[in-house]
Amino acid sequence: MKKKIIASIILLSVLSSTSYADCKTLMAQYNAPDPSVKTMKQLKRWVKRKVKDGNKVELEKCLIDRAANNPNKATVAGQ
Repeated sequence: MKKKIIASIILLSVLSSTSYADCKTLMAQYNAPDPSVKTMKQLKRWVKRKVKDGNKVELEKCLIDRAANNPNKATVAGQ
């Protein structure tokens, strides 16, 4: 029983350490545009055209969080 618990803990720790990379790493990997000067729609179109692998959702979320016309921010595109 203890061996199963230890094996489960090891497996969970390995899986958690291989989780998605942080936003800066993803943006650098795909040479993403500066999200602070792009609108959310522009960023969604860019991700749809350029990213074809499993990081698509995570990268889009990162870019939109930093987008110029994000309703949670006070800035607008071009400022």
